[in-house]
Amino acid sequence: MQPRPIEGFYVTVTIDLVQVRTFVHLYETRSVTATAELLHVAQPSVSYTLGKLRRHFGEELFVRTSHGLEPTAAADELYEPFRSALETIDRTAGPAQPFDPAASDREFTMLLSEFGELSFLPLLLGRLAALAPHVRLRVRNLEVDRAPEMLTRGQADLVVTSARLPEALLVRRPFMTVDYVALAAADHPRLHGDRPAAAAFTSERFASERFVSVRGTTGHLGPVRLLQRLGLEDRVELELHNFAAVPYVVAATELVAIVPRHIAEVFAARHAVTPLELPWQVDPIEVAAYSRHRPGPARQWLSDVVVETLSTRRFH
Repeated sequence: MQPRPIEGFYVTVTIDLVQVRTFVHLYETRSVTATAELLHVAQPSVSYTLGKLRRHFGEELFVRTSHGLEPTAAADELYEPFRSALETIDRTAGPAQPFDPAASDREFTMLLSEFGELSFLPLLLGRLAALAPHVRLRVRNLEVDRAPEMLTRGQADLVVTSARLPEALLVRRPFMTVDYVALAAADHPRLHGDRPAAAAFTSERFASERFVSVRGTTGHLGPVRLLQRLGLEDRVELELHNFAAVPYVVAATELVAIVPRHIAEVFAARHAVTPLELPWQVDPIEVAAYSRHRPGPARQWLSDVVVETLSTRRFH
């Protein structure tokens, strides 16, 4: 740190760890309120620290907008080296008290889509109960646009999704690759007699069917693009926002859906529907767990358990 002249004298101005941590939280949350909550201090303390940083660097680091604090170009330059230094310090110093899942009664918040709840929760709950019997889990509906903000502000502990979230402020841990199958009623008149385990559509048969299409915000656009590419959009009789109603619609009609393979297996175990192999490839996508940088020992434990469990177990 270069000394700075002040009225004929030279003084050395330093930045302490509290200031670095405050800056990083402000950059990630864009909020004085959220930063104060994360640091367990009063809001004026955060504002005071920000003022010290502004005077030290001689320029504005954040400007207030209707959406919260917006970092300036100077803050953009500082963020990565400050974040990296803070991670090194936290990793070296280690947590003051490691997380003990067996003794904890902490409540975790996880964001999942509707079919994430259907396919992942049955696998996770038993594992969580065995490792942390007193821990409580609150599952909230995944809103992709809000998920990064909820993670960085500490409003959510973990997000599991196939949607690609911005990774500048988050840690992404992919754990499974999803491909797609068709789903039809088990008694579908044009599939009668096919053995479910070996059933597959021919391209001609597929093109002659009518479809239910799912257009949501959780990253599953491959089936929609397949129907567009094949010129079959005019054969979509029903459009849904999510997958929850798909097995009920398919079981009661002659409509065909294209769904992720793992959710098709869940539906087939609970409803009178049959998965069928597609005659065309739909680009697979990755499902990943997202957490904030420096999640802390408790959130890191949750992320580890989720990734380990969901990468090795499937619904049967």
